[in-house]
Amino acid sequence: MGSTTSTLLISILLPFSYVALVNLFDFDGTNREDRKSIKRRISGAILTNILTVGLTYFFLADFTTEPWKDMGFRCDQLYEAVKFPILLMFSLYFGQFVMMHIDRTLWHYVDYHEWRSCLTNLSWFRDVIIGPITEEIVFRSCSSALMFYCLGFKWTCLMAPLPFAASHLHHIFDDQRRGHSLAHSIMRRFFQFGYTYIFGAFATYLHLSTRNILVPIIAHSICNSQGLPLIHEISNYPKYFDRLKLWISYLSGATMFGYLLYTKTGMPRP
Repeated sequence: MGSTTSTLLISILLPFSYVALVNLFDFDGTNREDRKSIKRRISGAILTNILTVGLTYFFLADFTTEPWKDMGFRCDQLYEAVKFPILLMFSLYFGQFVMMHIDRTLWHYVDYHEWRSCLTNLSWFRDVIIGPITEEIVFRSCSSALMFYCLGFKWTCLMAPLPFAASHLHHIFDDQRRGHSLAHSIMRRFFQFGYTYIFGAFATYLHLSTRNILVPIIAHSICNSQGLPLIHEISNYPKYFDRLKLWISYLSGATMFGYLLYTKTGMPRP
């Protein structure tokens, strides 16, 4: 069985192994949006999940009698595990939904043809379904679960997102293959590093607080589908009442998000 040092090392290396294997499967790909490339990357991600879960189980068995529960693979409290992240993320993006209502695009969420188009779009399926599932299993179920026994709750929330955020920096080379300059690629991906670190800390907190992998997966999926909050777009609305409504919506949503996260109201028990 592994020592604390080897366990910590494994927890740091797992996120990078995910990126390495995904890219290894797409060894001659030049466009990650190509259908063939997406299918290869999905295969690599799934294989990585199988390998990392097995390795994590082996190392966790040295610290706990319930490795599956520590990884977040559990069937109890399913209702809470689904409801809580949906309410949490709805609060965070409340202003965005109000913005869509003003733009008259909110109906897309209940339109059959829109959903059919999304579900048959391989890029959407990767970004909103497969990506969140496979990434959260590696980064949270495996890496964070192992790191917790080496660094504790607080330091894991702070340190575990670093490999998660750094694992996105390889997109610098993807950007250059698409014709972007090195400076533009670096600036773009370090900005991504910043917000993925923040999300990683948030997702790690959710996972360690609930020990249910569904919670960060659903939160991740919603974040990928919505993107960053569009607060900077508020000034583009010509009507004062619309701008006021949007500011109130974003601020009240952020307040509710903070309240739910701080009080853990409705959060599944670990």
